[in-house]
Amino acid sequence: MKKMKVGIIILGKYYTLSPEEKKIENNDLRLSDGINLTADGKIIAEMSDRVKSLLPDGVETFTANVVTENDTLNADGADVYVVVPFNVIDIVFAALHSKNRPIVIYAPAFSEIWSYGNVFYPYFMRDVRKIDAMTGMDPDVYLCENDAELTEYVSALNVRFRIRNTKVLCIGEAMYEPYHSFNWGYEMVRLIQSKFGVKWKHIGSDTFLKIFRESEDGDADRINGEAKENRLPKGYDLSNPEKTYRIYKKLIEEAGADAFTVNCIESTVHTGCNTSSCYALSKLNDDGIVAACEADVTTLMNMLIVTYATNEPAFMCNPYLFPADDKLFVSHCTAPTKRSYDSDEKDEFNVYTYFEIRDLPCGLQVLKQPGPVTVTGISHDRMDKMVVVRGELLRNTSFPSCRTQVVIDVPGGVKKLAGLYEGRHWALVYGDQSKKIEKANQMLGIESIII
Repeated sequence: MKKMKVGIIILGKYYTLSPEEKKIENNDLRLSDGINLTADGKIIAEMSDRVKSLLPDGVETFTANVVTENDTLNADGADVYVVVPFNVIDIVFAALHSKNRPIVIYAPAFSEIWSYGNVFYPYFMRDVRKIDAMTGMDPDVYLCENDAELTEYVSALNVRFRIRNTKVLCIGEAMYEPYHSFNWGYEMVRLIQSKFGVKWKHIGSDTFLKIFRESEDGDADRINGEAKENRLPKGYDLSNPEKTYRIYKKLIEEAGADAFTVNCIESTVHTGCNTSSCYALSKLNDDGIVAACEADVTTLMNMLIVTYATNEPAFMCNPYLFPADDKLFVSHCTAPTKRSYDSDEKDEFNVYTYFEIRDLPCGLQVLKQPGPVTVTGISHDRMDKMVVVRGELLRNTSFPSCRTQVVIDVPGGVKKLAGLYEGRHWALVYGDQSKKIEKANQMLGIESIII
């Protein structure tokens, strides 16, 4: 996937080190010009390195010192501009804004640097807020309160950038949700493209089954070697689940896709291949390919946001609410085993039959780890709201349900959650990730409902 390019723009020519002002005796303004410094290569390099240290991994950067309106118009293109305002007037900000890219204003603390730019950037923010309201546009301008906010804003903008550059491969028909309407299901395919900029490629079920029949057999030993235990009845063959994963991976690579979904439950894919897609989807998420089952377009969008915001693979799950206990139960037959893309830690898993169709292999019981988790559900009709639930994963369970199943404590929140419920399938990641997800949703025009 293309990397986001961040332009670090030092705006203006002069600045003052605030501690030097304290050395002027009797507030003698005749001496003030002596502490007015020129932005030379040293301060520009220092400020550039400082900003770079606060940016998320995986972005590209360049740095420029822009002084005049003409300089701004000639500045290199970027996907995001981080602006450090030294002495510069608001017309320079406006010229940069015409490039139609997000602007993140990073003004050093008053105790460190004083500059004339700090009187002009509020003029710019005021004007674009009012003018863009009249034209119906989003200003896409953000002011940092501190270093942490710079990281948060640029990270969230990177989520939006990655989503706009994501290509999805879908096998089979669109899911009939929401409202069990095939029309609305296909409208969600349109909405994910028009609202979020996601690119889409479809392969019909019959076409896929032909590819499956003509492909080489799978390797059953691979799954047995990865699983903690094989708890399938005797006679169940694990070669087709491995074969399915291999074919999905090949088709994804050929399509140049970053994400994947398959209509496995309402089409002929399961029965035609004599296997579920659970193992394949688990492996794809471990590989860094966001993958959802049941051709559930809205949940795939949820997973994209959560995964890109947290750098963790998301567990797509069915939520059950128990308000009398303040417990949330979630389950599904597929879950990633990787805990984060930032580490090599993995959860163990056992192999069972597929829960809904017991004649088919295989469903994965991924043994999740106790501790803080975040569970999210996006509205499955307009994709404009997301419930973000902070809870404590207590334990793996053994109910007659989908194979990966856990119970989560949500103190004081389950009844409230029922009244604010959004989505159908949800997505779970480790840790309290609510702040990262909320920031990403802000950039995507999605309301976050924090529980």
